[in-house]
Amino acid sequence: MSQRNKSARRLLLCTAMFALVAAMSFGGGGARAADEQDPNDPALKKAGRKLTQEELIRIRIAELESGAISESMKTPDAVVLSGPPLTDREKVVHVLNRLSFGWRPGEIDDVIKAGGWEKWVKQQMEPDKIDDSKLDALVAKRYGFRKRSMLDLSGEFPKNKEQQELRKEFKESVLMRAVLSKRQFNEVMCEFWRNHFCVDIPDNDETSRAWTVPDYEEKVVRPYVFGKFKQMLYASATHPAMLEYLDNFKSKANNWNENYAREVMELHTLGADRFYNENDVVELSKVLTGWTFDKGYKFTFNESWQQPGVKNWLGYKIPQGYAGGEQALFALATHRGTADFVCFKLCRYLVNDNPPQSLVTKVASVFRSTDGDLPRVYAAIINSPEFMQRNNYRAKFKTPFEFTVSALRTTDASLDDGRATLEVLSKMGEPLYSSKDPTGYYDQAEAWRDAGVLTSRWDYSWKLLRNSIPGVTVSSDFVKSFSGLKDKALEDRLVDTLIGSDVGNRTLELLRKTNDLPDKISVLMGSPSFQQQ
Repeated sequence: MSQRNKSARRLLLCTAMFALVAAMSFGGGGARAADEQDPNDPALKKAGRKLTQEELIRIRIAELESGAISESMKTPDAVVLSGPPLTDREKVVHVLNRLSFGWRPGEIDDVIKAGGWEKWVKQQMEPDKIDDSKLDALVAKRYGFRKRSMLDLSGEFPKNKEQQELRKEFKESVLMRAVLSKRQFNEVMCEFWRNHFCVDIPDNDETSRAWTVPDYEEKVVRPYVFGKFKQMLYASATHPAMLEYLDNFKSKANNWNENYAREVMELHTLGADRFYNENDVVELSKVLTGWTFDKGYKFTFNESWQQPGVKNWLGYKIPQGYAGGEQALFALATHRGTADFVCFKLCRYLVNDNPPQSLVTKVASVFRSTDGDLPRVYAAIINSPEFMQRNNYRAKFKTPFEFTVSALRTTDASLDDGRATLEVLSKMGEPLYSSKDPTGYYDQAEAWRDAGVLTSRWDYSWKLLRNSIPGVTVSSDFVKSFSGLKDKALEDRLVDTLIGSDVGNRTLELLRKTNDLPDKISVLMGSPSFQQQ
């Protein structure tokens, strides 16, 4: 504190800190002591336990500095703008917000100079042509588990203690790719599909998913992001991670399990309570009996487990045997209900939490006419007039994963060790590959805008700019790039660099009351404006 600007605001902060320490240490003057913490305190709720005096002091200092105490108790509504068409710069900001995990310093201007958003999108739609060899080499060198089979991993990481390291390495690799990859749209869509075809990786050794989920990411999600929907559906249905996650691996004749049959229709294809009934769930469960995996974690069809007889499902007569399961999956992949449901989710993810039905209908038509060709479906969304409408500009709210990755990218931070950041994601409510429900994590604002949502994001921004997050470093050059600027010039540069557009009046007020440059950056990154995309 002695090195900070000795303004009246700093003196007030010192006074507040002293009062907080005194109250927690001695419990006098009617103040709440450390052992009398308010159970409704957002910080406590996020921590899930009673905080120590040191932890609470640190959080309150950050909140007082940034203004988050007052801000975090207000639900930050997304600013949905209406008016004239987006400017060329706004279009670039919109595209980088939606089709990437945020821009790096100077990237907005670079995209404009290189030909605009259309050229950037064209490049991103052909990810294999983008040179990402530096990241590929880093991932190959750092994450050796990717070269091993699931059987080999089961021998190398047999128990929970060993598996913990494998889980951390795998999750860190997902984070690392999202932050560093030049194939940003590919990474954005990987995030969509890993939640659509959700599996989890439990923090125990009761399942085989510590070994199979890393392979699921490599063999199910990534290969088909720019492929056909039916390819990803089949790859998911036959992968040991999904077979175990939804219990189909033990589904046998006269003892079938309905979990996968229900979720593949409700979550992966048709949508909840659309086009099917409970009898269809039972019949599809019978169709998929015997779909399991062997001791080497390879898919196999155990004919002796297959429920005998023809199954009457969705109006089809499905024959007994493995071919019947393939027929059912093909029927789901090509069903008009699947086109409608999947395209609604894609429009919600890329355009607006409440996408216009006219857009969903157009995109679903492309899905059906192209046999579920995903690149053409994406293009139908991005090139639609609706995508660039002003009322969809900055209309979505970042998930914890999107916020964290964008914070690292926007500050051009180096990520040498992602474990501390993964722990922060867990505290924010979105630990990677750990959704409690097979729905995956939601991408709508209402799922993440609780009353104290900004507290943890303010805290992460605060620590990020002070290089106090282990394994993460913000270069001094990033902060120095704003030096020499004052008042309005500094304010404009900060807003352009971090937000890319205008910010709300409350955020500007906080920004103008803050003197320290890292504090100003933290204010913007923790503000509602930075949460919008």
